[in-house]
Amino acid sequence: MRGKVKGAAAVHRWFLLAEAALEQNRDSLNRLNVFPIPDSDTGENMLGTIRACRSSVEQAPSQDLGELFAAAGSRAMSEAYGNSGTLLAVLISGLAEPLHGQERLTITGLSHALERARVRSWSALTDPVAGTMLSVLDAVHDEVRRCAVEAEEPESRAALEAVMPSVVSRALAAVEATQEQLPALQRAGVVDSGGAGLLVVLIALHATITGRDMDFSALQTLPGWNQGQDARATQDSTGVEVMCTVRLDPLGAASLRHELNTLGDSVIVTPIDSAAAEDGSYRWRIHVHTSEEPRTAEAVHAAGEVESYSATPLHRTQE
Repeated sequence: MRGKVKGAAAVHRWFLLAEAALEQNRDSLNRLNVFPIPDSDTGENMLGTIRACRSSVEQAPSQDLGELFAAAGSRAMSEAYGNSGTLLAVLISGLAEPLHGQERLTITGLSHALERARVRSWSALTDPVAGTMLSVLDAVHDEVRRCAVEAEEPESRAALEAVMPSVVSRALAAVEATQEQLPALQRAGVVDSGGAGLLVVLIALHATITGRDMDFSALQTLPGWNQGQDARATQDSTGVEVMCTVRLDPLGAASLRHELNTLGDSVIVTPIDSAAAEDGSYRWRIHVHTSEEPRTAEAVHAAGEVESYSATPLHRTQE
C-alpha cells in the first residue's frame, strides 16, 4: 500500500506513526541521553512533542501542509519540554513556512522545508553545537537537496518516494558520527539521543511516504542503544530545567536571552507565533538549565507577560 503525501491525512499519518515509533523506542532514547545533561528524558520529551503535533492535526480542518505544520509546531512548542522536545517542535514549525499553499508534498517542497527547519533550529539555540540533532538535520537536508537537484521529475511522487531510503541511511550515518563529534558521547560510548530520536521520526516519515512498515533494525547497531538500564545511577539534583512561555517583542526576547546566558546554559529562545500581535509582541518558548532558579524566575517575569512557567529538578546520571 502506497503512503499518503497529500493534506491532513498525510501529516496525521506521519505524526501517528512517529508517536508509535517513539513509544516503542522511548526507553533506549532515554538511556542514550548524555548531552547536554544526562537526565534520561529525551525519549519522553520527543514523544510529548509528537503527541501534541498529532493532537493538533486531528483538530485542524485545513489541507494546506504549511498551515498544518504551523499549527502542529505552535501547539508542540507551547507544550514542549527539554532540549530535544523543544528543538523538535522548532524543527516542525520550520517545515511549515515553505509549504504554505501546498497540499501535496514533493521532493522540492521537502528540500525547501528542511532548509528552513535547519535555519530555525540552529538559530533557536544560544550555543548550538555539532554532534547533536542539528548535525542529523543538516545531513538529511543536504541529501534531499542533492536528490531534488538531480531528479528528472522533481514534482513527481516517484521522486519523493525514491529519496526516502537514502534519507534514512544518511540520517543513520549522521547519528553514528555524533559519537566522535562530542567528547561527552565518546566518553560514554553512545550516540546523541536527540539525533537518534530524529532518526526514529524520519523512519516514520519513510513509512508514511512509501507505505512500507517501519524498520528499526538498524537502530540496534547504534553504540549504546542496547546498554542496560542498571548501568546508570541517579545522582542528586544539580539545578532545574526552566520551561516557560512569555510574551515579548523581538528586542525584549534578545535581551532576555542575553540575561539567561549569564544565569544558566542550554538556552533556547524561539517564537511560537508566526505573526506578531497588534503591539508587535510574540509568544516565545524558553528553555534553560540553571542553578539560580529564583534569579531566573525574576528575570523572566520582569521581561514580559508570562503565560506559563515551570521549574523541574534536573537529575544527572552517571555510568
